[in-house]
Amino acid sequence: MVGRVRGGLVGVGLNQSRWPVLLGFGLVVLFFGSGGESRSARAAEISSAARAMQFARDGASAAEKGESATYLEKMTAAADLRADFPRILVNLAAAQVASEQPGAAIATLERLAALGMHSPVERSEDFAPLRGLKEFQAVVKKLAANLHPRGAGALAFSLREVTGLIEGIAWREKTGQFFFGDVNGRAVWVRSAGDERLRRFTAEGGELLGVFGLVVDEVNGALWAATSAVPAMQGFTADQDGVAALAEIDLATGAVRRTLPAGRRAGDQASHVLGDLALAADGGIILTDSGGAGLWRLAPGGDALNWVVESTEFLSLQGIVLLPSGLAVVSDHANGLLRVDWERSDVRRLMAPAGTTLIGLDGLALAADGSILAVQNGLRPNRLLKVELDATAENITAVTVLESGHLTMAAPALGCIATDGDFFFVGNSGWARFDETGGRPSSPRVVPIFRTSLAPKKTGR
Repeated sequence: MVGRVRGGLVGVGLNQSRWPVLLGFGLVVLFFGSGGESRSARAAEISSAARAMQFARDGASAAEKGESATYLEKMTAAADLRADFPRILVNLAAAQVASEQPGAAIATLERLAALGMHSPVERSEDFAPLRGLKEFQAVVKKLAANLHPRGAGALAFSLREVTGLIEGIAWREKTGQFFFGDVNGRAVWVRSAGDERLRRFTAEGGELLGVFGLVVDEVNGALWAATSAVPAMQGFTADQDGVAALAEIDLATGAVRRTLPAGRRAGDQASHVLGDLALAADGGIILTDSGGAGLWRLAPGGDALNWVVESTEFLSLQGIVLLPSGLAVVSDHANGLLRVDWERSDVRRLMAPAGTTLIGLDGLALAADGSILAVQNGLRPNRLLKVELDATAENITAVTVLESGHLTMAAPALGCIATDGDFFFVGNSGWARFDETGGRPSSPRVVPIFRTSLAPKKTGR
């Protein structure tokens, strides 16, 4: 998703420079920009992710200058802060090779492999000094093994002849219908139970922006949609940048009842992107804003969005689930999972257990057993995770890989709980097809929709 930090920031691929330089650190300017406060004072306020990215950016600069000692120093500092960043580990290993520490480099790559990640280090000249070592060959095999598919990889169905960018998905239990948000087509599509055809649900025209997350509200007979103006949508113009709104759509007719804009506050220069949303027990709506780094809320019966939470922990907000306690858990593509008490504006990062990474998380859904289903993309491999919390929702007790590395999971996006309580998610949203296209539709293609069974497996006597 545009506004969802991709590729260089969290990914594990290598570029073609002398040393693999960590990309995507422009985000750190948000926290280390010029201003009246000193850099040390600002550093005390920002998240560990932003500080780690700053160290990594400094390391990248040192690498470009051939300053191997400084490169190693900065990458070590970055990894000390956030060893769950796969890309940081790759660059730390490269810095260790550059400083003639082959044993340390191999140990770092072992840490990367233990996260379940892959990087083609064997093809990079940065790791050429290690190629003759059996220990290096062994870790290369471990990294390659992480690309092997895991999980059933079951396709529920496929959307055919799609020319748009399918990001959002929602299910209506009453009718069995699936709804899909189309960013490029600025539309919602529907697939009815027992009917393989995909038909347009909302009318053509410019009333909607790019459609992202969706949620069904049976009480009000509404389908709520997070919409945002992004270059991948048809008809995008530069003056629309940062425009976003919550749309209320009639569940029976597909008519847009109203759109509620994410209004700009005084001094607000953010490029707002409303990417996902959740329906609260009281009928309110909570939305994530990946561009504005905060949460919005529509109060029950309200007629305007209110800015309710912002935090230095918010770097690239994506999915959201609301727990029975009223707390929210949000995914941040560059920072992992965050626990939010939005009524008290209290935000805390949920620490990933040792040997796991929650970087690159996108869509979230709450399963019947209280666990969180999390789509992880922008890494190699893309995965679906099950995350379990303790009773207080303050600690992660387990992370399990449910699906990983399937060919049809090239760019997974959002998901929802649907038939029989299983998790359905978009396997390939198609973002890459809309890079630098000026918002033109793509050639017709098939979009896979995965289904992951969450029911306990039956055991024989």
